[in-house]
Amino acid sequence: MAYVSIYRKYRPYNFDGIVGQEHIVRILRNQIKTDTIGHAYLFTGTRGTGKTSIAKIFARAVNCTSHNDGCACGKCDVCLELAKPNNLDIIEIDAASNNGVDEIRELRESVKYPPSVGRFKVYIIDEVHMLSIGAFNALLKTLEEPPSHVIFILATTEVHKLPQTILSRCLRFDFRLVPTASIATRIKYIFDDMDIKCTDDACLAIAEAGDGSVRDALSIADMCVSYGEGNIDYNVVLDVLGQSNPNIIMDIMECTLKGDIGTALTLIDGLSDYGKSMSVLARDITKMFRNLFVAQNVFDCAKTLSLPSEIINRLKAMTGYSNDRILQCIDTMSVVESNMRYSSMPRTLIEASIAKCADEKANIDLTGVITRLKALEDKIANGDFVASSTVAVKKKRPFNKSACCGYLIKATRDMKKFALYSELTELNKDNFSLEGDVVNIRPARANMADTLLLPEYFELITKLLTEEFEGVNSVKVIDSNKIVNIDDDIAYVKGLFDKDIVNIKL
Repeated sequence: MAYVSIYRKYRPYNFDGIVGQEHIVRILRNQIKTDTIGHAYLFTGTRGTGKTSIAKIFARAVNCTSHNDGCACGKCDVCLELAKPNNLDIIEIDAASNNGVDEIRELRESVKYPPSVGRFKVYIIDEVHMLSIGAFNALLKTLEEPPSHVIFILATTEVHKLPQTILSRCLRFDFRLVPTASIATRIKYIFDDMDIKCTDDACLAIAEAGDGSVRDALSIADMCVSYGEGNIDYNVVLDVLGQSNPNIIMDIMECTLKGDIGTALTLIDGLSDYGKSMSVLARDITKMFRNLFVAQNVFDCAKTLSLPSEIINRLKAMTGYSNDRILQCIDTMSVVESNMRYSSMPRTLIEASIAKCADEKANIDLTGVITRLKALEDKIANGDFVASSTVAVKKKRPFNKSACCGYLIKATRDMKKFALYSELTELNKDNFSLEGDVVNIRPARANMADTLLLPEYFELITKLLTEEFEGVNSVKVIDSNKIVNIDDDIAYVKGLFDKDIVNIKL
């Protein structure tokens, strides 16, 4: 006998075997028990969540003559006949290959004929969104008012492609993604039934890889059975999926967060030499950063993370990293995989992203800036803010009268100290001199001296000159009573005589 894949062999036969769709099962069972069965149903949801399986189970249950709590008994004559693959009362139609108006016309003709053994004739139209517009229009009237012995079940993964006229005529059931824990329990049950040894960590890893789809998870389980030869552990699942050892991914993440770029790149080089896919590696690193974020924010993270206890304990032990820091790494790594589609150097993309995550200063986007500001705020709040010893010290230049005068004028203008600037513009190099380490400033006027000696201006002049010129430690402004204004002296002498002095002979 030909081998039957696990997902086909263990397809549920009644509602009790359905995983993760309790809300739908409850409604359908109650409709059967109260005999309030509709004429058209729409099952929508992602692949592998049980749409076709529930459609078949429901089709058998509505025809069962002695159903048990809404489930088909599987023993009556009707159930036995409907279990045969060539029965005429449960018709499955693939809309992808029968999507024309002619096929729907044939369907409209066939619904006129009553069921052969059961109470209802059930039409299951899979991937119904593939029907053409003409086919949808041809189906409308029959879907709205079918014969009393006909039930339509439409199944689709892309409900947004269906016309509103179809949606309004159906009872809609949205299938959810199946929880990882429920899939893991189902896998464990199947492996026990097949007498295959499988660890709990391996079941969780297979369920996690299914990403909410039972069928996908069981397909992975099928490969693990062949690879593990009857003995499946966590490493077997990693090898089948092509994923990296989570301990190595943890090492890369730790080195990245500590800023040890060299070690992180060395670990990536080792995985590359081992033949790991760079796209898978990028996804693994991103997921591990997400796991760290969950571990630091969820008290009982073991229920949320489908990981071995060893890895969870390592994640819990990694403390001291802010949420902003971790989220920045997630943002940086999450775009790597999509960018790989357009790059011929996927390894370079990963290495560059790891360097960005390790060095906060390398992130010039808003997230990176916010992260650095948050780190600075934390340092100040904790009192461990220390000025960097690597800050460049401004090199002073030798003192020069002209340079001193010009620098003061330019600096006060740039600082918008216009009152001081207007006074300094009347000075020239002859008003400055250096004696030892003291700059002497001789103002041109007595009132200028008073202005320069104002505490605010004097402190500013001293600060500017001591920081700009080497060998200058202080500044001295000549006092106003020592300022000789030659123009005032000439006017005084002239006043002593009745007329101007024309010539003085010695």
